[in-house]
Amino acid sequence: MGKAKKRTGLSRRSREVSREQTCTVADLPALESLHDVPAFEDMGADAVQAAAFEAWVADAARRDEQAASEMHLGVVVRLDRGFPLVTCADQTLRAEHAVGFAKTRSDEQVLLPAVGDRVVVRISAGHDMGVIEHVLPRHSSFERWRGKKRGERQVLAANIDAILVVQALGSVRDTLELVCDRIARSMVLALDCGVEPVIVLTKADRCDDVELERVVRTVRQLVGPQVRVLVTSSVAEQGVDEVRACVPAGSCAMILGESGAGKSTLLNALLGHEALETGDVRERDDAGRHTTVARVMVSLGHDAGVIADAPGLRSLPLVGHERGLAKMFPEIVEAARACRFNDCTHTHEPGCAVCEGVEEGAIERIRLDEFLSLAREMRVSAQSLDPDIHLG
Repeated sequence: MGKAKKRTGLSRRSREVSREQTCTVADLPALESLHDVPAFEDMGADAVQAAAFEAWVADAARRDEQAASEMHLGVVVRLDRGFPLVTCADQTLRAEHAVGFAKTRSDEQVLLPAVGDRVVVRISAGHDMGVIEHVLPRHSSFERWRGKKRGERQVLAANIDAILVVQALGSVRDTLELVCDRIARSMVLALDCGVEPVIVLTKADRCDDVELERVVRTVRQLVGPQVRVLVTSSVAEQGVDEVRACVPAGSCAMILGESGAGKSTLLNALLGHEALETGDVRERDDAGRHTTVARVMVSLGHDAGVIADAPGLRSLPLVGHERGLAKMFPEIVEAARACRFNDCTHTHEPGCAVCEGVEEGAIERIRLDEFLSLAREMRVSAQSLDPDIHLG
């Protein structure tokens, strides 16, 4: 028999922190090589965060006045291999996590800084790195499922106001059904975290006029009239100004999409120069490769806001996002209350108010099909969790 693996007592998340920070600052990009880094005044802090910062510093002063005097309010604008880059009112510097972040605690108690987080950072004289002591309250948090049976989620960005859902057109591997499913699940996650989704269809030059009109019409039917759908093409220099208008000064949007969707190309167009590497796409299946390896925020300048970029995501599992599903399909949720049977599946039962809504034209068939598909996935995923996991 093989030897049993020795348990370290550390949570998975804590082990990840340890692994990420085995690299040194010397392995990271030099600060002078970074461009378009947002300044603190580009984002600032809201009233709740400012009050929480003052309260935290006041509490720290009761224990150590010297330490409290070294506390600053900052924003995490970049993560390289777990090392945050923090911008404060008077400087931008690398930081590391305080010891308390890596202590053995339950995963629910460990609130690691994400891009966009407002934080309390300690900057001591004579040190070229700060120490993040505390993460301040978030007004929004975009998370995706990552934990299989244990209910863990990964925070991709915090304190964002909009999500630009980027989807490439004209792909040889994507059916229209797959495109719509990808857009729908991105919208569910966006609405669940309380931010506005904006659909950005890229690479429109790869479609002829007839195909483009069909795809855009179908996407609009899926997302509903209240959601903006923008069409862009870097080749034709189309749609960039419309996207920029979705990120006004003082706001932050996150750009979300698969590898090869055209995120980096779109960001370069918004910035007006080649700031981010763009990747080749394999001809045989049109799949992209990861070109964004760090989580970064960039300032668009010119009276515009800030965009948070993240590595391309190959999947967006839906677990515990029933609230987002209800927000995306409110007319279906409302109609379901009038169904004859409480356990109506909205497929074949007599007295189904949802099916009646489809027949009467009050509910789009494409929206019902997507609702049923995503709801079914959520039920199956929830059943796969360990019994002690409770989705909040």
